[in-house]
Amino acid sequence: MIVAFVNPDRTLLHEEPSDDQLRLSSNLSTLLRDAELIPVSGLDEEGLLTIPAAFTSWQVLLHGAVVVTPEGMEDPAWRRLTLETQAAAAEALMMAGQAAQHVNALNQLNLDVTLTERNGRPLLVTLRHPHALELAINQAQAMLTDWLRDGPFRLHLRLTRTPSELTLLPRDLRPELAVNYLLGQLSPELTVGLSAHPDDAAFLNLCDYALVPGQSTLLGSPQDNEDA
Repeated sequence: MIVAFVNPDRTLLHEEPSDDQLRLSSNLSTLLRDAELIPVSGLDEEGLLTIPAAFTSWQVLLHGAVVVTPEGMEDPAWRRLTLETQAAAAEALMMAGQAAQHVNALNQLNLDVTLTERNGRPLLVTLRHPHALELAINQAQAMLTDWLRDGPFRLHLRLTRTPSELTLLPRDLRPELAVNYLLGQLSPELTVGLSAHPDDAAFLNLCDYALVPGQSTLLGSPQDNEDA
């Protein structure tokens, strides 16, 4: 059995895709058609439905907080671990939501700040700009990085970044932990990881092979490689 762990963002899914991106996504799906596709995504179950790909196996969602079985149900063992993590980080997440709101208002960044709950408990805080303004996201990232480093919650929370979104979530919720859990459940003959995001390097490292878009910052710049 070949298993492909795929972060669909900017690989199979693009915001306002060009014709070339649509073509590449279609060809990528063809390349992986013999593999059992497992999404590894920051999306939830509803968000995953927007992706034109057939995910009929396991799913790793919400940055590793949720593992969904092929029957469409949350894996009970993983759900218990997530609930324990949520309980331990509840206060930190509430304070992170307030800090994000403060950073947004103080600097007039016009970000959408959302505190997401699951099972009645805080799970993560997201910050997005309605027009994906990189300058605003960069500024919020710098200030929240300082807030984490200098505050009491640096051992409880972590900050992740995609080109269009910031996410604050518990340090113990990581996609690579969920991927490692599924590797133990499935025991595949061959594994392939696919992502365009630097924060996914840890789960790609668990796979036998990794596929990375040529323009991804995971590869570094040519100048970086020359200087290494």
